[in-house]
Amino acid sequence: MTDAMKQLQAADPVRRVDLGAVDQAAFAALREEITMTGTQLDAAAAQREAAGLTPDGRRRRLGRRGAIAVGLTTVLAGGGVAYAAIQSFVAQDTAGVTCMTSWNDSALEGQHTDAGGPWLTGDAIADCTTMLAEADLPPVENPVVFEHDGWVYVTPTDEAPDWIDPIDSAAGPEVNPAVIELRQSLGDRVDGGNGACRTVEEATTWAQSELDRLGLEGWTVETGGEPGAGKDCASFFAEEDGTVFVVPDIAPDQALYQPEIDPIVGSFRDTFADECLTAEQAEAVVAEELAALDHTWPTTTVVDESAACARVDLVVGGSVQVTVYGPTTVA
Repeated sequence: MTDAMKQLQAADPVRRVDLGAVDQAAFAALREEITMTGTQLDAAAAQREAAGLTPDGRRRRLGRRGAIAVGLTTVLAGGGVAYAAIQSFVAQDTAGVTCMTSWNDSALEGQHTDAGGPWLTGDAIADCTTMLAEADLPPVENPVVFEHDGWVYVTPTDEAPDWIDPIDSAAGPEVNPAVIELRQSLGDRVDGGNGACRTVEEATTWAQSELDRLGLEGWTVETGGEPGAGKDCASFFAEEDGTVFVVPDIAPDQALYQPEIDPIVGSFRDTFADECLTAEQAEAVVAEELAALDHTWPTTTVVDESAACARVDLVVGGSVQVTVYGPTTVA
């Protein structure tokens, strides 16, 4: 393991990092540097510093329009291997959810939190209940939901700061489950955006088909980035609300190879291509495959009765996140 990777392994995988406002082309270049070798990691850091993108002293993710929220590292504790990748956890203007069974103001800086992470369903209280259960903690009693600095917080009503403006648990603010699914699909290593090598032209068509499938009217697909040797495929980003950005890249299975993850990816590809499963059956398959991994977000199951068979999105970045979509019965 390189020194850079050891440093990444020691990092908090859900640390909030302020990289400032970065346009999509710059973000694509940054992502490519980070996912490569230790030397390239150093080069990327130098480029960020030269561009004035070094983080300030605050431990936070930006979720506002025009900024990016990135999880730079996943530490797979079971295998002792650091997996460097980028995965945005934004959902519209909101970066994610933080869960507090007892409030303390340091949570506003991303410290001393009980649980938190990317959106699972878009319902703050439901997602916190799931994340807290994974941490062997009870749900928040008499919860109130509020937004601060691009993040949504769930905490007991009688302990919340007196300046908050409570918001609806499933609305906050502007969280759209279709956007959450879009970003999961773009990052999916099974059969989604990171599941196959698509040319930029093919990727643009595929991304548009996803927008159509999810009913995301008003969203557009844009292309950019610089072609280069070996960049015969494409990557997808949707950090900016309303835009899917497509850039030339190397093959996703090459760029994102990870020995702990790739066998699971292969198994999912075989299983869900060959078998027509219900959502419940698919969730059982996922649980069995992920059992050996210590660092995963809770698996989310979304009932989709319009689907003939279950499908899964597996995204790596900040952790391993799997979402199952499927019907309760199959023919």
